[in-house]
Amino acid sequence: MGAFWISLRILLLGYERIAGKKIGEKNSSILSAWGFFGFSLLSMLPFIGFVNWDIIKVSFISGSIYSFSFFLYMYALTHEDISVVAPLYNINTIFLIFGAYFTLNEPMNFSKFFGSILMIYGVSFLKKSNKIYKSYVNVLKSKGALSMIVSSILIAVGRIVDGFLTKEQGYNPIGYSVGVYFVMTIYFFVSSVLYERGIKHHIILVKDKLLYLILGGFCNAYAYIALLKAFRYIDISVAEPLSMLSAVVSILFARVFYKEAIKIRLVGTAILISGAFIIYQ
Repeated sequence: MGAFWISLRILLLGYERIAGKKIGEKNSSILSAWGFFGFSLLSMLPFIGFVNWDIIKVSFISGSIYSFSFFLYMYALTHEDISVVAPLYNINTIFLIFGAYFTLNEPMNFSKFFGSILMIYGVSFLKKSNKIYKSYVNVLKSKGALSMIVSSILIAVGRIVDGFLTKEQGYNPIGYSVGVYFVMTIYFFVSSVLYERGIKHHIILVKDKLLYLILGGFCNAYAYIALLKAFRYIDISVAEPLSMLSAVVSILFARVFYKEAIKIRLVGTAILISGAFIIYQ
């Protein structure tokens, strides 16, 4: 069952980034985040019965972390190529491995360490230069790419909290997912109303981007549920690296929808994925 949930997550995440970029076009990042995660919450309403007050209370922990993280994620999608954002989304694996080692007592071995180094090397191909250090400088110079790196760090922290609450504390993964998205939607709605000075732009966003809001919300919400389900069968530090395969799907979509130059970035992504499989071994 672990393989099923991870495969489902890969497919959903692959298209999610396309929908997210479509939503963010000509809209502020905070408004786009509200639409994206608000519709994710709506997609999860069939599971509202799994939520209780205890879940809502603990959801404020990871919900707060993810609110900052996914605001940066939406900013990155709007300001950088998908073929850069998608691989960088997955470097949270590096932070996750070491975080899980120190906080959840998950084992550390040579494969996980070497795989992490290989993933860092793969990042240099995303904005390739003639010298490797310049490639990393190019990545750090991009506001979108840097935002995604910070977002990935926060995602890693959130995943550790997720793993602890669903795996160690036994909170229902589906109810917990709904709780987290409820918290994020509240944060983004209040922030976007203050930023936009009303709800006029919220209404315009829904009218103009309804299809992408529905598709993006569904993909994001159920990709997250699939991840939490996978935590029941495989280690958190393995489930997240395997999700990296979704980056390939996103990059291919980016070529189709946005005509992005993806050849060298596919090489970097392949190296990143190789690092993930070494970690898995």
